[in-house]
Amino acid sequence: MTSEHQQLQQQASTPQHTILVVDDEEKNRLAISAVLRHAPILYTVLTAPNGLEGNQIAAEKKPNLIIMDWMMPEMSGLEALTLLKASEETHDIPIIMLTGFGSSKHVEAALNAGAADYLRIPVDKTELLARVRSAIALAESYSQIKEQSERLEVQNRKLRALNHEKNEFLGIAAHDLKNPLNNISDLARIIETEIENVPKSEIQDFARLIRQSAGKMFELVRNLLDVNAIEEGGIKPVSTEFDIRETINRVVESYTQRAMLKNILLHYSFPDEALLAFADERLTEQVVENIVSNAVKYSPSGKNIVVIVSEESLVEEGDFLRIEVQDEGPGISAEDMPKLFGKFSRLSAQPTGGEHSTGLGLSIAKSLAEAMNGKLRCESVLGSGARFILHVPKGYIR
Repeated sequence: MTSEHQQLQQQASTPQHTILVVDDEEKNRLAISAVLRHAPILYTVLTAPNGLEGNQIAAEKKPNLIIMDWMMPEMSGLEALTLLKASEETHDIPIIMLTGFGSSKHVEAALNAGAADYLRIPVDKTELLARVRSAIALAESYSQIKEQSERLEVQNRKLRALNHEKNEFLGIAAHDLKNPLNNISDLARIIETEIENVPKSEIQDFARLIRQSAGKMFELVRNLLDVNAIEEGGIKPVSTEFDIRETINRVVESYTQRAMLKNILLHYSFPDEALLAFADERLTEQVVENIVSNAVKYSPSGKNIVVIVSEESLVEEGDFLRIEVQDEGPGISAEDMPKLFGKFSRLSAQPTGGEHSTGLGLSIAKSLAEAMNGKLRCESVLGSGARFILHVPKGYIR
């Protein structure tokens, strides 16, 4: 005997479905159970002597099919059927009603109440097995269709959300690109048509404004590309060990001059010994740059920004390096906090020097931190500044 044949034989001898027979007449329960247990397709058979117990067993065991007698004391089959269909737990279980009534009204009442089929008493063995197979097959088909519909609905919700997000992307991108493009176009037109009448100092101012407008456009395009790369899985961090002090020092040095232009002092504190991180150095620098840039952008004149690097062990999560950026800006309101790391977040706080904000930076920074098995969070009280805390996995000197 081949192994394939043995497998098919084993499948045929293993009950695949459970059927609950509910009837107050013991002889009926025994007769129907015997037919089902000796059918070519074996069934596991459960029995109940009344509608109340049948409902309890159905809720507990979740049979694939219920065969229910219409005429029972205390609770009729129709009442039991109504209760089963009213319950979320048992609503989808197909029910075949047994009836000795000859009236089609009784059959109609059972079908209207949710019965999948009916059988007249006395029950014919061949008809019983045929109706059972049919009811189970229909229920399984319905279940598959329901599952597919639910999956499609989930996908449709995701597609609707993505479409909404796409429209938001396009709307904000168009809005944020329009002003700098207009500035570049207007300034270029003046230079082109009135070059002979424009003093050199004004042309230099125009060039500076063109450069600033182009910078805003470049920042937006870069952020949009980053968001797309993150969502498409195109950013794959490559973790190596590196001294994070040097990485942060580069960021602090690059933003010190910008801070000084706003009369802001940027302080950096770190230990003397090397602090090895195990992360993607380029992406780590991008995250730190984002939160330092935000601190400079939203801090008023005459304030301080402090960057502190230290080691920290998080319970059940391991050893990390902690990069803390504390500013003395306006802080973040309780209403804005849940939106802080969302895409295109427009918060109540505004840049203090007229700087441009795409509303994407913190969303990108958080995604990049998590992609490196790190974390980014914020602590803030309105009116008392904000503290951004970045954790990146710690490396080890071997």
